[in-house]
Amino acid sequence: MANFFEDLKKNITEWGIVASEKAEEFTHVSKLRIDILQLERKLSSFYVKLGLYVFSKTKEKNVLNFVGDKRYLSIIERIESIKLNIADIKKEINHDKKSEDSEEGNDE
Repeated sequence: MANFFEDLKKNITEWGIVASEKAEEFTHVSKLRIDILQLERKLSSFYVKLGLYVFSKTKEKNVLNFVGDKRYLSIIERIESIKLNIADIKKEINHDKKSEDSEEGNDE
């Protein structure tokens, strides 16, 4: 009977540790997903800025070529930077998921 309670105690402790690790992983991935949502909102706002800028330049001054336009290029650079950040975060999420899947495969 003493062995039963020792085994039960050991199993409960192990389950607690595993549950804690899973909660930590979930929290980390959730934070990354929130970061992606914030970056996507920021990306949308830069697309709007770009569209408004192109529209106003085209409407006011009949500009069709934006080569060398510093403001235009600055907005484009920001858009590209945000897109890279989003891709990096998505890679991190996928890497974390693959690591988790391989760890679960090793446990079995």
